[in-house]
Amino acid sequence: MPAVFLLFLSAIFLSAKDSPSADEEIVLPAYTVNAVRAERSLESLPSSISVVDQTTIQEGTLQITLDEPLQNIPGVFILNPFNFAQDTRIAIRGFGARADFGIRGIRLFVDGIPATTPDGQGEVDGLDLGSAERIEILRGPSSALYGTAAGGVILIETESGPPIPIAETRLTVGSYGFFQTQAKAGGQWDNLNALANLSYMEYDGYRNHSRTRGSRFNSKVEYEIKPNSELTLIANAIDLPQQDDPGGLTLAEAEDNPRQARERNLLFDSGEEVSQERIGAKWSYLFDESKELIIRGYYTHRDFANRLPFENGGQVTFERHYPGAGFLFREEEGDFRWRTGLDFDYQDDRRRNYDNVAGVRGPLVLDQKERVSSLGIFLAPEVAISDTLTGSAALRYDRVHFDVQDEFSADGDDSGSETFHQWSPMVGINWGQSEALNLFANFTQSFETPTTTELDNPDGGGFNENLDPQIANSFEVGAKGSISGSPVPIRYELTLFTIDIEDSLVPFEEADTPGREFYRNAGSSQRTGVEAFAEAFLFPDFSVALSYTWSDFRYDSYEADGEEFSGNEIPGIPENFGSIVLQYRKPSGFFVRWITRVVGSFYADDGNTTRIDSYTTSDLRLGMDQPFGNWTVSPFIGINNIFDESYYGNIRINAFGGRYYEPAPERNYYGGIRVTYSFE
Repeated sequence: MPAVFLLFLSAIFLSAKDSPSADEEIVLPAYTVNAVRAERSLESLPSSISVVDQTTIQEGTLQITLDEPLQNIPGVFILNPFNFAQDTRIAIRGFGARADFGIRGIRLFVDGIPATTPDGQGEVDGLDLGSAERIEILRGPSSALYGTAAGGVILIETESGPPIPIAETRLTVGSYGFFQTQAKAGGQWDNLNALANLSYMEYDGYRNHSRTRGSRFNSKVEYEIKPNSELTLIANAIDLPQQDDPGGLTLAEAEDNPRQARERNLLFDSGEEVSQERIGAKWSYLFDESKELIIRGYYTHRDFANRLPFENGGQVTFERHYPGAGFLFREEEGDFRWRTGLDFDYQDDRRRNYDNVAGVRGPLVLDQKERVSSLGIFLAPEVAISDTLTGSAALRYDRVHFDVQDEFSADGDDSGSETFHQWSPMVGINWGQSEALNLFANFTQSFETPTTTELDNPDGGGFNENLDPQIANSFEVGAKGSISGSPVPIRYELTLFTIDIEDSLVPFEEADTPGREFYRNAGSSQRTGVEAFAEAFLFPDFSVALSYTWSDFRYDSYEADGEEFSGNEIPGIPENFGSIVLQYRKPSGFFVRWITRVVGSFYADDGNTTRIDSYTTSDLRLGMDQPFGNWTVSPFIGINNIFDESYYGNIRINAFGGRYYEPAPERNYYGGIRVTYSFE
């Protein structure tokens, strides 16, 4: 520990002689956000919104999961950044905590194109953080603007090409066989702006049978047709031919050998393969300074296959076609603003299940077509009641239709359909005399349909007709602001919220299919919490950022299989968690970033019989930019889990047989170099 602190302090000391004067005035950046489907200043909105910039996303990071850039966001709790077959599990105020793979309960958008399917399943494996410029996180239910599964919203924007064209390459190597290479190019040519990024990664993983490898491509082209009209085209693709799943362990197994894989996962060769291609287009037209129309369309094709650690139906494949379109119109007239929009999304899956015979595909046991269509329309007005007071509202109607056509006649016809309708309202108010202090409050209602996977019928094919959508009523109040030019410039936010949920969707496993999850409704639950964030510049080159979250999430009324869970804590979310980020950055490009996360204990099951211990981890990033004419060389190093803390990177909620535990890596290292050429 002392050696690491000395490294951090000596790096600051060695470069302090070139630092600006401590009494130099620091002006904090003014953030504008688009998370409310309109461009607004961060402080003026009656909502809890966080922004992550390109430096935090890309500089000296591994660029492989959302865990890295979202570490310091209050209300956002992340598990499972190390098992790529299961995907990073992100929870915003508890929404998404139930998912053992993918993102549930949270809407995900990339360049305005949804990366969440109509049934509510987020696809994080297609994200390319190596070309991401900005991430906005709308914390809290947002169905009034985004429809189903909007317990929170994550919007990712690809970087545009720089004014002067560049070509860039990046190489990173690290512990446990980590290897990543990346090539990026882009720039501005008259009315055309373009950027493309291609990366390839291999990673053996900390645990046995956790290897992953694959490539990603992402591109964005922006063309100014006229001064008031712009067309944006995006195209991206992934090819992930190997993502092994080491599985969950019992506590005894995890303590005896944390690097081992579960025996059944080795026997059945658990893992997955994914390929995906997506294209999208967005056209914006500015009628005048007060009126704008945006039209978008996209198409996604996805091939998926996995192997689960059991025989009966243990190999799942599907081919997905996923098109969609929509429009957004917004207008501002004096003190009144309004926006309206329509979203249509369609999902067509051909799903086949086969027996998993010791890792080899066996007989076909399920064959069905699953189709989901989602139609939503919303209206969102705002009015300036006075110079300091603004009122906001939104109302959205959604219709989500599920249809399954059984193509496997050997066990009868399990075809069927389900249709869910929902109105989602929101009202909010914001008071602020200056950027230094803004008070806000809002009430929102949201809903979440089960995904097609969650509608899996434990009794056979077709959909589980006993599942209902989850409904949430949320109320929050808060204060936020920024103070520039003071002795200690600071940006802050404090939010208090309470959420009442009916028919919570919760996972469980059956004894004969361990590792496969089914879902049921839990009567009602309540979530109460406090989120706090502050970032202060103690010196011109040195800043400290603190985040803290307190959560009291409990079942109000929940009984299942003869067991009473009412009053129990909801598993998967700690009561307390937070982080501190110390950052030293010189204008010349030298930086040191120290991130420490503190996670309190939490339960692994609905019965609250197994509590996961608290833990604290620290990561260090160190790097610099060194120009040589048109070239810039940027070496960097990183140390993860500096103090070699033993903890669990993922907990499988309600796992059968107590196999909750997925141990996280010990202290590990990586380093790399980025080389950029500017065509000046």
